Amino acid sequence: MNKVFKPLGIAAAVAAASAGYVNVANAAAIANNALGDLALVPYYTVNGEWITGIHIVNTSEKTQVVKFRFRRASDSLDALDFNVVMSPNDVYAGFLSDDENGNISWSANDTTCTVPAATGNKLTMPPIYRDGADTGYVEIIAMAETIDEDQAIAIAAEHGSTSLTPENCEAVRSNFFADGAVDGVRGVVDYETTRQSAYTSSAGAAVGAANNAFTDSDDALKVSYFIRDNATGIEFGDNAVHVQGFLSQASMSNQQFGWLSGDMNGFDFPDLNGGVPTATVPDRGAFASLRDSAVLGVAQLNNEWTANTANGAAVDWVVTLPGQYTMMDTPEFVIDLNSTAAADDCTRTDCDFRDLPVTATIVPYNREELSVVSETGDLTVSPALPGEAQVTQLKKETNVITFGGNSVLGVSDVDITADLGQPYGWLRLGVESATTDPRICAWDGTYVPTDALGPQLADSELETLMSCDTADGATSVSGTNVPMIGFAAWARSVAANPDASYGRIVAHSFSSSTAGF
Repeated sequence: MNKVFKPLGIAAAVAAASAGYVNVANAAAIANNALGDLALVPYYTVNGEWITGIHIVNTSEKTQVVKFRFRRASDSLDALDFNVVMSPNDVYAGFLSDDENGNISWSANDTTCTVPAATGNKLTMPPIYRDGADTGYVEIIAMAETIDEDQAIAIAAEHGSTSLTPENCEAVRSNFFADGAVDGVRGVVDYETTRQSAYTSSAGAAVGAANNAFTDSDDALKVSYFIRDNATGIEFGDNAVHVQGFLSQASMSNQQFGWLSGDMNGFDFPDLNGGVPTATVPDRGAFASLRDSAVLGVAQLNNEWTANTANGAAVDWVVTLPGQYTMMDTPEFVIDLNSTAAADDCTRTDCDFRDLPVTATIVPYNREELSVVSETGDLTVSPALPGEAQVTQLKKETNVITFGGNSVLGVSDVDITADLGQPYGWLRLGVESATTDPRICAWDGTYVPTDALGPQLADSELETLMSCDTADGATSVSGTNVPMIGFAAWARSVAANPDASYGRIVAHSFSSSTAGF
């Protein structure tokens, strides 16, 4: 079978839980030391003149294979993904931006091996889910690490002491073709083994083909991000949200095919529900643990707000609900998304069990503890009649809330007007899931395409790849907590001295309690 190495993993990534998973009761925990095997960047943007930069540090003495995935804000479909193979103590850094033609590209001058190879130091977002992908959030997952540094991939990925470049990135990339077990020359053999093709070393010696063995990664990744407006120079950033103990075994997947081709060991995995579904004992069920109140599951968030235009201050809240895609039948959702038929088949009863749209209840305060001035002076979601309940909906996976019509990031999903006698204060935002039956849907890890991998499956075949029916392996999850991350982005514009303008990020505080509502 002739294969074409696709330039990027572009299919929507979706996770699901099913019987027999090794990770159902995993030990995932928020990392207070900002190191983990999973990092979530709450927000990326290329709107206007904004760019988003991300830095990854491998703090371990092992070669790390890292999945780097951008998910668009509206429905978290996989807009751009690729792999990075980082040698011990390596740093990989770059930024996402767009151009005058509407292309969105990841740019990096680092020599660290990427899969696929960059063109002109860029990996460009494919068009399939480009629409609406100007904003979203980022998943960075440690797929695996080498069992030791004698593995062929570790040697090929290692930076030279004089050249400062990896030994041979083409050899590294040969590990990520599909069907390595059948091909016998190159590619992914299974979730913990790959085959690397022969190459000529930098010293001119012939290096033979070899298998590589992997294990689950240590909590070794440190990820940080920045968001910068090139028009004003305002920049702010922070550490990503790090989770430790996310995966419990290696999760090597190919970067050639995805679920659209019927490949259950392709670039869509790992995701926020765990590793590849084709593992001997699948390392799935991770999203249930991420929903726990000790990890990402919350009932309310707290932070400050301002609408004080008198001193040039503005603030946007970013509220991201990562992993909602694990709670819907993605093939069915994508079929309906691309359909011209009027009927929407992806319904709450058979296809969509997401928390979205969450109901958000707002309890405001000014800085002097005052919550309500009068019926016409409350903090309220606009437009609204005086005295109405302060309730709105967050409809996207990544939402931007603005205050008083002032936008820092140039986008607004919800605007809140304020008149509490002061143009600043803090507020509680309580969230409630849209469903009383939240479920994590299940991929069929045993699916084998009837034809060769490569062509897109027919809709009738795609519909068999996943199920949200508990009888078919989907998992009902208990509890009322909703997974959320995010921050308040502050900006102060100094009209008299633009060079003195500045920005900062303040992460939200979260609670699993409903007290205060």
